[in-house]
Amino acid sequence: MSDIHRRTLLAMGATGLVGSGAGCLNDDSESDKCNSSIWNSDLSPAAQWIPTSAGSDWFFKYTDLETVRSHEDGLLEDTIDEIPVAPSGAGGRIVGRLDTEPTFEYILEFGPEGQSGHYVMRGTFDLAGLDVGDPTDEVGEFEVFDAAGESVAASSDTLVVIDPEVGSIDDVLAAGLDGTDRRVDGDGPFETVLEQLGDDTLGFGVVPESSDGVAVGNSWAIDSETTTYTQVMTGADSSELNEDQLESELATESPFDRLDAFSIDIEDDTVIATGSVPTTDFRYTDSISKTQAGTGRPVRASISIAVETAAQSVTVVLASVETGAHVEVRDGDGTQATLTERGEEVTLEYEVGETETISVVVVEGDQESVITTETVEF
Repeated sequence: MSDIHRRTLLAMGATGLVGSGAGCLNDDSESDKCNSSIWNSDLSPAAQWIPTSAGSDWFFKYTDLETVRSHEDGLLEDTIDEIPVAPSGAGGRIVGRLDTEPTFEYILEFGPEGQSGHYVMRGTFDLAGLDVGDPTDEVGEFEVFDAAGESVAASSDTLVVIDPEVGSIDDVLAAGLDGTDRRVDGDGPFETVLEQLGDDTLGFGVVPESSDGVAVGNSWAIDSETTTYTQVMTGADSSELNEDQLESELATESPFDRLDAFSIDIEDDTVIATGSVPTTDFRYTDSISKTQAGTGRPVRASISIAVETAAQSVTVVLASVETGAHVEVRDGDGTQATLTERGEEVTLEYEVGETETISVVVVEGDQESVITTETVEF
């Protein structure tokens, strides 16, 4: 495996957050809603809703909020606070305009890397407060509106928001309802990633422009006792992979350094690493920077951060960043490094006995978003 492919796998370690939905609301299995194509699909939301037109070199992010709520009593408070209950970007702006706070079962975001622009949310919500006017179209169970400059489609339990500058709501509805031009049907790397992450609670992946490129993804599957982490890379030449070296490198990377144990499985051109941690100890960082719903377009970036206590060092790797933005790595003495390109990294070194607070911030113009902050004692 080339160094750049190994680095891509390592850089996915702390990237934030596709999973199947669970049942019908109120367990009303006899309702028309439950007999619809939406509820009877055996596909995960990511497989069902993402069309081929979603963009090239794109990402997806899935949050199964119903599972999170079912295990809320066993999760750390900081972890619960870190898991978003509303989408970012255009989806967040629409949700932020609603009079009452919705309760979503899941949130799916996807689109060109750094832009998103596509949002599918299932749960209970009320469009009151959103000046949608009369529907411009009806597609199956969905009424389609133009609202606040975005394309919005709503059924009794599913809300779809598309930034018209990024995607087409017709394409998303055609994929979700009729199976037309689903991305998973013609994208081998995406299909492989979903095979590994499809039922997990928190999922994230980056898919290349072409089907013969390298796709990566990671996920957390939360259960009552154990939370399992999975990281996958597919499409890379694994013939020169040194498994022992890779395992040694991953062992010092977040989150592998916090897992009880992990294993590596190599199948043809796919590398899968899995490990687990007690759910009561599960710490989660949504390293895709986000803004409060409705406050404007977010600046996006994803990073990994690895603390080497024995070597008194902190390494930050940039996995992705929105075009026109950059990431700054800061400590008590100010900005120590600026990262601008995917795969770029920096290592900060300190003295024994020092305590430092490391902040990683994504910057675009005069807008800043803190990705993560860690206080480290050496």
